Amino acid sequence: MPLAFVLIVIAGLGLRVPRLAERPMHHDEANQAYRFGILLEEGTYEYDANDHHGPTLYYLTLPIAWLTGAKTFADTDLITYRALPVVFGMLLILALPLLRSGMGCIAVLAAALFTAISPGLAYYSRFYIQEISLVFFTLVAIAAGWHSVRSGARSWAIVAGLSAGLMFATKETAVISFAALAGAALLCMVFSRHGHLPIGNILLAAACAVLVSSLLFSSFLTNLSGPLESILAFKGYFARGTGVETEHVHPWNFYLKMLVRYRFAGGPVWSEGLAFGLGLLGCVAIVRRKLPTNCDHGLASFLMYYTVLLTLAYSLIAYKTPWCILSLLHGWVLLAGIGVAAVFEGCRQTVTLRRASLVLQLAVAALLAYPVYATYRLARRTVFNYAADERNPYVYAHTSPDFNNLVRRIAEIEAVSPKGKQMYIQVIAEPESNWPLPFYLRQFPNVGYWVDAHSVPAKPKPDLIISGTEFETPEEEFLCEFYGLRADTPLAIHIDKTLWDAFLESRR
Repeated sequence: MPLAFVLIVIAGLGLRVPRLAERPMHHDEANQAYRFGILLEEGTYEYDANDHHGPTLYYLTLPIAWLTGAKTFADTDLITYRALPVVFGMLLILALPLLRSGMGCIAVLAAALFTAISPGLAYYSRFYIQEISLVFFTLVAIAAGWHSVRSGARSWAIVAGLSAGLMFATKETAVISFAALAGAALLCMVFSRHGHLPIGNILLAAACAVLVSSLLFSSFLTNLSGPLESILAFKGYFARGTGVETEHVHPWNFYLKMLVRYRFAGGPVWSEGLAFGLGLLGCVAIVRRKLPTNCDHGLASFLMYYTVLLTLAYSLIAYKTPWCILSLLHGWVLLAGIGVAAVFEGCRQTVTLRRASLVLQLAVAALLAYPVYATYRLARRTVFNYAADERNPYVYAHTSPDFNNLVRRIAEIEAVSPKGKQMYIQVIAEPESNWPLPFYLRQFPNVGYWVDAHSVPAKPKPDLIISGTEFETPEEEFLCEFYGLRADTPLAIHIDKTLWDAFLESRR
């Protein structure tokens, strides 16, 4: 197992670390980064119940900024932010041995492999939002909860509680996972007859969860209204979840299509079919009680109930975004590990002769080799070749690759301007039509933002104007170029003619 696990970790790193800054920043990433910049520079954080979710993302980015020597928002770069999801994406693989005593060696090894090469899990392990850390804290909560139930140890109950608190402090919609976890525990008690739950440990875990989430939402007791606001935020989340006050409404089978087969505009076919198909096989093995002796039926049943309930919950909620699939996808990954272990156990039980059984198991491994390789290639395509392509199901209202050309043009003009980064830049566009631009202009102190062109002061004259396509400047004073912000949102950059001439001269 150690060598195989090391190879899996290397494969996971190969999908998560290279070319990390190549994909342009999504507007959600940039917005999160901007809020972290406030924490970095001012040392304060205040929870916003309307958006942005919980505070763990910002607080956990601080050590990375400190290690890189960043003291201001302007000092940070893309790697500062995307390093954090990479860390959690790798921890998601490294933490799986916590379930070895309940799932068995083969199941854990297979689940680690599927975690490493899952296109969705790999893609969002390079994305500065809360989702991959939420999945990690969920895994630790499940593993610690399992150890606590099995051994009765309070230390594991504390770990489970702290992890649950970090889940909620990462993203308030963790309550969906809490409901699925509670429902799975109840179903285990009713149908599987796996004893009773240790009430004392549950109360201890709940107290730890409330403590850690309250500390974080209150900004370490400096904003005492924060914990209450995190509860009141559900009014807005309920409106979104029911399809009210949101444009992110999709049909009930939105996530199922991503799991089984997704193809858009003649692009390649995407699928998480390896994990989903083997996960269904794992469910069959659990129901039929055809599990290896080292795979605890109680834990396996719990994971099955949890995953199915979570899949149903997210399917029924009208509000859907691609990254929300990660929690349920990871559940299917765990079940897929159990499915693989069940297949190998079936080979062992079917053939009594040890050599013949070994040959049969090697044949099964050979049959799995191609879909594993195909999934790995699909993951590479997902995170590299199609990282900002709308034909990729994980790309959602993403910044166009052409936006990098706009950023490059600004840098080229700055290089020939006598003012350098002190250039005066005007941005005239609706907020949804300029993010992630504020992140890319973070090193320019003289930037102004306006929604209405009529409110822009006539003096001083700007060096650059970035605007929607409807804004016009005098042709004799500015040269205009157009770039894509998103597939449906072009931007215009108006360059002072003097600077443009200097730029052309520098190219001779």
